[in-house]
Amino acid sequence: MIVELDRTKILAILLITVTDVILVTLLALSFGPSWLVPNSEILIPYLNLIMSPLVVLTVVLVPTLFILHWAWPEKVGEESFLLPLRLALAYEFLHGGIEKLVDPTYLASPGLIGYGASAAPSPWIQGALTILLGNYEAFLLLIAVGELLIGLSMFFGAFTRLGAVGGVLMQWTFLILLGWLSISTFGINFVGSIAFFIIGMYQSGRIVGFDQILGPYLESSQNRILNYFGYLT
Repeated sequence: MIVELDRTKILAILLITVTDVILVTLLALSFGPSWLVPNSEILIPYLNLIMSPLVVLTVVLVPTLFILHWAWPEKVGEESFLLPLRLALAYEFLHGGIEKLVDPTYLASPGLIGYGASAAPSPWIQGALTILLGNYEAFLLLIAVGELLIGLSMFFGAFTRLGAVGGVLMQWTFLILLGWLSISTFGINFVGSIAFFIIGMYQSGRIVGFDQILGPYLESSQNRILNYFGYLT
């Protein structure tokens, strides 16, 4: 099959090549010390080596998809721009979940739960955190595992709507219980909840994700239970 390239498409290929080479070079140089060389001072020496390429991919995808959509609008739809957003969320939650689960000190103290139980400006938030304080290890473990599962859902594009619901619930839990710590703490969790809402609303897992296969299969199944699972993709 021969693909005919007009002037616009040739220009798009050149722009993508130049832009991606510049971005990858700049990002590789900026990540160099922590990306290419294992750091024995962090919890997982190779964590940055594993996670940094995901950051590079996410950043590079944004201009690449923009140019591709300009040159091939019939093949690269606007919904494709959800992919870098999904991968960015995957990075944040995978990174957070893994670091917490491998940190031997993570479950050793209640941290902000204990601080909030006595310092939160709202009495009812103090009451909620005091209840959690009685079994804070289980709550902290739930947060870490939840972050890991949400990150995996976003990364693989598998049951993305379910992962997005989990993301919204987690962000609003942080926002309500810890949003009083600072304006930025409130803001970042609010913005994160909106991002997850958009991801779930537009079924972004069906764009370069396992949901692209899982969704239609489950929705066309004769089994009603499997049909319901299809709505989570």
